[in-house]
Parts: sequence; C-alpha cells; structure tokens
Amino acid sequence: MLGYGNPGRQDDGLGPAAAAGIEALGLDDVTTDSDYQLNIEDAASMAEHDVTLFVDASKEGPAPYALRRVFPGPEIAFTSHSVSPESIAAICDEHFRPAPEAWILGIRGYSFEFTEGLTPQAQQNLEDAIAFVKSLIRTWRETAMESSGSQKKTILAIDDDADIRASLRVVLEAEGFSVGEAANAEEGLKVAERIRPDAIIVDLMMESVDSGSVVARTLKDSGYSGPIYMLSSAGDTVRYNLDARDLGLAGIFQKPIDPRTLVTTLKVKLKDD
Repeated sequence: MLGYGNPGRQDDGLGPAAAAGIEALGLDDVTTDSDYQLNIEDAASMAEHDVTLFVDASKEGPAPYALRRVFPGPEIAFTSHSVSPESIAAICDEHFRPAPEAWILGIRGYSFEFTEGLTPQAQQNLEDAIAFVKSLIRTWRETAMESSGSQKKTILAIDDDADIRASLRVVLEAEGFSVGEAANAEEGLKVAERIRPDAIIVDLMMESVDSGSVVARTLKDSGYSGPIYMLSSAGDTVRYNLDARDLGLAGIFQKPIDPRTLVTTLKVKLKDD
C-alpha cells in the first residue's frame, strides 16, 4: 500500500494517514509505505507484490472515497515533482516484470491550506476508507485462494460515458473478471495494446458516430484475435448499417445491457476460445 500526499497541507495528508492506519493493524503479508509523492523507485516495490493499492487525497471525488483500477499507462510520463500511478505501473511492466494488479483509492478531502491536521469531514472519510481497505484486503485474499492456479480474464471497456464504464466494471468484477477502461477510441487502442485483454467491449458512438466500428476494424487489422463486442443504442445497428460479421465482431449488445446476458455471453465465449 502506497499512501502519498503532504501532511502539512491539511487533507492532502489523507494518503499517508491511511497508510499509517493500515500499518497499525499489523496485517500479515501487507506492507505499507508513504511519501509526499510517488517516485520512480516505487516501481521496484510494486514488482515485489501481488497487488498494489495507491492511496491519495481527492479534491473533487465522491465522499467518503472512490476506488478505480490502475493499468500501465500507454506512455511513461513524469516530471521532477510527480509520477502518476499509471506511469509507476508502466515502469514496473517495462523494467521489472508484468505489472501486478493495482488500484487507486481517492479519499475525499476538503481543505488543502498550509497547516497540519485533517478536517473533521476528512477524518471521518479516512476512518471509513481504512475500514473499506480492511475488507478489500480480506476479499483479495479470499479471491487469491479461490483462483490459485487460474488467471482472471481481462475485459477492456471502451466508452466515453463514465457511468457506463463504471456499471460494466461493477458487473464484471463481481463475476471474477479483471476490467480495463478507456474513454475514447485512441486511448482504447493504446490500452488494448498495453494490457492485451481477452475480450473488448466498445461503444459505437463516441467522438464520432462510427468510432466503435473504426476501433473494431483497427484492432482486427492489427492482429487482435480476441472477441470484440459493440455497444449500441436501439436503432443504431440499422441507422449505421452495422454488420457484426463484416466488422469481425463477436456480437452487438443493445443498451441498456442486461447484466446476466453480458456475463453469460462473455463466460461462454471465453471458455470456448
């Protein structure tokens, strides 16, 4: 667990405070560290663990906290002042070993003035976050025991609607899948190359009306052999003359997606493949 932030700027100290709170629990097989910011050296530490949790203060995220998956960034980018979790994962992936599962927990903060001490609201969010991390660690341990000897299938969701991506992630992760995300076609192609997903779900209409079909064709032309599913609103398949076979698609899901249909389709397809 890597908690980062400046304790001398009120709620910016939430990350280090969370790391200290977890360390105080004395949990087996859990290591914690904290600093003012992430550094490229953290990639070496990441390579020594099965799961990495980055913890930082969030200025605008939901309260009490928000959790999202971290994948190696398509480009390694940093300045003399900061390195992103995505870049840390990319450095780990490139110079040590394939980056392990990683997440970032953003704990909601409210005031970031140059003074020590968390605000009362942030303190409560911190306590809720520590309780959540305890349950998260327990879940990771149970999942590791259940899936020992097997590897999760990874699904990449490409959609410019953050709510849809979040819904897909919740449904799929609850069923044991690992989920990657991208918010547009260009990002989706880069993430697909980086994480090599077992299947891809891409929205038809993003920055242009046929972005999804362009992504599907580009992936197939590049040699991607996994199943690609298109997301479309009612009538899109007719309006834009979509032919699943012509695009090399495994199928088309109509919005709103039925979770049971989605999960069953993916499990059957990936098992057959």
